[in-house]
Amino acid sequence: MKVFVLIGLLLAGSVCAFGQTSFDIKNASKYFDIKVEVATCDEYSCKGEAKFSFSKKNAATPYQVIELPETYVQLDAGKPLVNVTRLYDDQSVVNVDDYNFDGMEDVAICNGTNGSYGGPSYDVYLSDRRQKKFVYSEALTLLGSHLGMFEVDKKAKTLETFDKSGCCWHITERYKVVRDKPVKIFEMVEDATTGIDDRVKITTKTLVRGKWKTSVRYEKMEQ
Repeated sequence: MKVFVLIGLLLAGSVCAFGQTSFDIKNASKYFDIKVEVATCDEYSCKGEAKFSFSKKNAATPYQVIELPETYVQLDAGKPLVNVTRLYDDQSVVNVDDYNFDGMEDVAICNGTNGSYGGPSYDVYLSDRRQKKFVYSEALTLLGSHLGMFEVDKKAKTLETFDKSGCCWHITERYKVVRDKPVKIFEMVEDATTGIDDRVKITTKTLVRGKWKTSVRYEKMEQ
């Protein structure tokens, strides 16, 4: 079985040696390639200490290396998932997008399974024109520890997180990014634990000109 797994990884463009596996990711960005080296792998995933090396397209030497004490790599046919954020389902080891809406590509790197319900969590790094590298964002990293990676709305220029407690309490939060930091502008809580027949209590809060406006409504639960 181990022989077949090794062959599958080699065919997928990865190199396995001494328990460590490396992956060359060339489809995450138009501008750079990523090499991921991670401590241990099996047929379906990798985890442990990891090194992420960023280089210009087809360049041999990386311009930046980011090391993490822990990561989680979900594999699909021996290849790591990239730029995939399906709620309750597939999540990538690396996501590339413009998280502060300045026109430059930023990266979110999986730092383990510290999200809700043991899901993946992410360190977020913003592109810095002056330093010509990715710079860690503590504020945006906090948004990467909910239920999966946060979603990016390019048109509205907002970020959105989702979380829950059990089957019957859900929260959606939306953020604008101001000076590279998220500012919450919207919150919706769906609460089916109120005990009011088959109704869900939906509480919406919206930030309007610096003040929160709250509305409450009840909707019939879907069967």
